[in-house]
Formats: sequence, structure tokens, C-alpha cells
Amino acid sequence: MQDNYQEVTIIVIAGAILFVVFAGVIIFFIFLNQKKKFQHSKDILTINEKFKAEILNAQLEIQEQTFNHISQEIHDNVGQILSLAKVQINIMNESEDMNREMLNEVKQNIGKAMIDLRDIAKSLNSDHIRALNIHSAVSNEAARLNKSGIVHVDVLMEGAERKINEQRKLILFRIIQEGMQNIIKHAGASDVSITFQYLPGSLQTIIKDNGKGFDLENAPQNYGGLGLANIKNRSSLIGATSNIESFIGKGTTITINIPYE
Repeated sequence: MQDNYQEVTIIVIAGAILFVVFAGVIIFFIFLNQKKKFQHSKDILTINEKFKAEILNAQLEIQEQTFNHISQEIHDNVGQILSLAKVQINIMNESEDMNREMLNEVKQNIGKAMIDLRDIAKSLNSDHIRALNIHSAVSNEAARLNKSGIVHVDVLMEGAERKINEQRKLILFRIIQEGMQNIIKHAGASDVSITFQYLPGSLQTIIKDNGKGFDLENAPQNYGGLGLANIKNRSSLIGATSNIESFIGKGTTITINIPYE
């Protein structure tokens, strides 16, 4: 009887220990799962906050870049046209006879200056980029660069156009600006092509220049490494993949692939 009692006691104690261990394991896994959920929620919140900050940063950088272009454009184009018109008016004022041919030239020059100022006013509108598709927005940017004579930029489109998310479009526009700044500052290129390929599941953007190229491993030291890092970071932020290929003497190609959804 005593042996049976001891066996039962041992079984009960062993069962209790197993129950406690099992319960402890379950509680541990529940705690671990909750911790993972909390960390996941925290990560999502961090990503969202980073995304919002990047959107704001991209907007400010686009505005700054636009203002720089506008300042240069007013100085180089509008200012020169109006100066010429002023000289022509002074010449006519000193002349005894009305020079109708010169008067027409003054009218044409003032008209051209007004058109340039109207185009500049459009670019100052904060909704200007949002109102355009990415191809048109980049084409406007290319037109400004082409007018400067620093580099020639061709903007191409392949496939049937599809819309992309407004925020993604804004950051893609800034990525392209970043790439163009790197080309102007470091590549020594004369020609650049920006191609938008509308693939079945994604928009692929290819920025290709005929510049001097560079060694990717040494980019942080000699080829705007920060700009290249920004391109990769911003691409990742909008769910895009990015690839940068460059060969010394053969130019550089930047490829951005953004899913539509």
C-alpha cells in the first residue's frame, strides 16, 4: 500500500512538473509571438515615419532644384532678352525716324520673355509635378537642361502608359534628378537618355549616359557616392529595385524598377 501511494505521489508530482513546464513553454511562445508582433508594428511605424520624412525631403529638394533652375533661367534667358529690348528701345528713342522693323523685333523679344516667364510661373506651382505624368514631368526637366547647353537629354517612353502612386512618382522624379546631378557634376557626359519602359508588372526607368564612367567600389571617394546611396535608399523605400552599372570610359546606367501596386 505504501509503495502504491509513493508511486501515485511520484506520478502526480511528475505530472505537475510536466504541466508547469508545458505551461511555461506555451507562455514563453505566446510572449515571444507578442514581442514579434510588437516589434513588427514598431518596424511598420518606423518605415511609415521614414517614408513621410522622405516625401517631405524630396519635395523640398525638388523645390530647391527648381528654384536654382529658375534663377539661372531668368538670368540667362529672360534677363538677356529684356536687356536687348531695352537697348533697341534706346536706339529708337535716339533716332528721328521710327524703325518699324526694330519695333517688331522689340515686340517679339518682349513676347518671348513673357512666354518664358509664364513657363517659369507654371514650374513654381507646387502641384505642377503632381498634375503631370512622370514622362511629362521629366521631359520638362530635360528641356531646361537642354536649354542650358550643359548636356543633351532625350526622354523616351516604351509600352502603354500606366499610372503609378503619386508619392512613388514624386520620389522617382527626385531619384532621376539625383541621377542627373551626378551626371552633370561627375560624368563629363554629352548625351543622356532617360527611358520609361511600361512592363506588364512594373515601370522600369533607365538613365544612361555616355560619360567617363567610374569604379563602383571607389564611388564614395570619386563619384558622388552619397548621391548613389540616396538613389538606392529611396528606391528601396518605395518598394523598387535599383541597379547601377558603370565601366570606366563607357558611361553609367542606372535602372529603377517600380511595381505598379
